[in-house]
Amino acid sequence: MNRKLSIPEIETALAAIPAIMTPDEAAALLRLKVSTLYRHVSEGRYGSAVRRGKPLRFWRDRLVQEFMQ
Repeated sequence: MNRKLSIPEIETALAAIPAIMTPDEAAALLRLKVSTLYRHVSEGRYGSAVRRGKPLRFWRDRLVQEFMQ
């Protein structure tokens, strides 16, 4: 049985995840390998990826929206 999640359920689930994530955290959230996540970033699939110097970071909310599209 598939049922849609309510907005409060989604907000509660996302509250436990940091707003700015490392590649390891983002890959775990999307259930991808980190190498797959990096490949998707290089292909331009995730505009939520932010690079400040060397480290790559992701905005959680934008990443989820881009993944769902």
